[in-house]
Amino acid sequence: MFTEADLQRMAGAVNAANAAARTAATDAQVARGETAQLRLELDRQRQEFSNILSRVQVQQRVGDPNIQRVENIPGRRVPFDLLTDIIIPAGSQATQQGSITITQEGPFVAVARFATFISAYQFQYTPPGSTTATRFNGRSFGRYRPIHSVWDMNDGQPFSSVSMAQAFPGTGAPHIASPSNEASFRSMEMDFRILMREAGSSFPRSNQEVPSSMWMKGLSDPFNLGALDFFERGEVLQFNILPMHIPNPAYGNISGFAAGFTDFPFLDSQWDAIEGVNDQAQDNDNDGTDPIVRVPNGILTIGYHGYRIIQPAGAGQY
Repeated sequence: MFTEADLQRMAGAVNAANAAARTAATDAQVARGETAQLRLELDRQRQEFSNILSRVQVQQRVGDPNIQRVENIPGRRVPFDLLTDIIIPAGSQATQQGSITITQEGPFVAVARFATFISAYQFQYTPPGSTTATRFNGRSFGRYRPIHSVWDMNDGQPFSSVSMAQAFPGTGAPHIASPSNEASFRSMEMDFRILMREAGSSFPRSNQEVPSSMWMKGLSDPFNLGALDFFERGEVLQFNILPMHIPNPAYGNISGFAAGFTDFPFLDSQWDAIEGVNDQAQDNDNDGTDPIVRVPNGILTIGYHGYRIIQPAGAGQY
């Protein structure tokens, strides 16, 4: 038999055990909360460390001199055009050359390429019985022309008559021209194959001849490059230009082939009407001598558009 005192002691022990259990549960809950907070703090520190590591890696890449990037080169960017003029002589289909040297002010970054052809057509007239020649500029002299014939939309248009009336001052004299060849847009228009070579660079170019119809877009729109092209100081850009025909070609005239073709006494005269030359006198000249000497020279201007990185002395290896 338990006495009342025993029952009270047992009740006190049970209450103490319950209190201890409640305290243990509270401590466990607090511990779980602290563990969650520790986990969040650990995640935050891990993310912060990752961000710091990323910034350090970017700084290392920017400062690494062995990694070459255009964006990392020090200096002021200045819009710039590099170009060269190449003479295309009359009557020549030989390869002509022009070059550009990158100066020491800083490297050049090419964005697009361009080209255009300017006519320098002149002619000399020597009157019959005279030895004095007078030189004149043709109508196309000083005018820019496309560097390919793709845009020659007037070529091959038929004419209704060989003799076409033109109002000459005081006489109204006609001029004589071949109906199968007279095309005003074709006069002093050229076609080329263009080869660009580079000396002094460890990055070779394609070293292939590019038709002038593919060197630019449209009539005179620059051709945007597939990527920025970088040229270091001291490099030499060389252009080899192969004309596909002579300037102002007198092709396709059957003058003198047989009887009945006497309207075209001189092969080179078929473009005289286009260049502003009245050729009635020479066509009707009885001595068979052409009194006009044609000098259809031209100048091809070719190069790159981009920007130069102007650098102070000691700015770097570029």
